Amino acid sequence: MDETISVRIPKQNLKEIEFLSEEERRKRSDILREILYQGILKMKLELALKKFQNEEATAWKAATIAGIPLTQFLDILSERKIEFHYGIEELREDFKNINKIP
Repeated sequence: MDETISVRIPKQNLKEIEFLSEEERRKRSDILREILYQGILKMKLELALKKFQNEEATAWKAATIAGIPLTQFLDILSERKIEFHYGIEELREDFKNINKIP
């Protein structure tokens, strides 16, 4: 069930939301929901990349954290020129979690 929350928004951000609302001919609330959703996706990806770089998560686990397919995560690593580290321990962990694939 959806919940309503109250948030203070800086005037400049509100102007941007108003602009998008007018340009897209959509309600401010719809624009805000989309911005929130896109922000969550971005933050999850950044968290996953950080965990992968710090060797706190395998590529598979990081992809799961980000909520994206492993192939897409590997493409992002390549695009960002992030070193791919994958050893026997990561392989074992991925095989252990193979049944947990959503």
